[in-house]
Amino acid sequence: SSATASASSAQTWAGNQSQEEFMQKDMCILVNEADEITGHASKKDCHVFNAKQPRGLLHRAFSVFLFNEREELLLQQRASTKITFPSVWTNTCCSHPLYGYEPSEVEQLADTAKGLTPGTVN
Repeated sequence: SSATASASSAQTWAGNQSQEEFMQKDMCILVNEADEITGHASKKDCHVFNAKQPRGLLHRAFSVFLFNEREELLLQQRASTKITFPSVWTNTCCSHPLYGYEPSEVEQLADTAKGLTPGTVN
């Protein structure tokens, strides 16, 4: 469909990769029902729904639920150009821990995103 075509060709925030390229490049951590790591697969492959895998591939993901002082949940509407679940109203934020990263690397990236220099927080 034209929605799928426009979604896959939409540029990412970095402007140098399409969503399709990101979905192929980012590797999710595959797990079994006991949350034991069984391998990895592209974000795209994890989110393919068909008769053989009606729920996609089981993989790790996380969700953030942000509430205000009145206990109201902040929702977001996904962009209409997203490949997965376009225009759907969903939780505050969600993503995937990616295969191949050590927790310390992720923590450093998070600190940098907050404007902190890794190793300087006391």
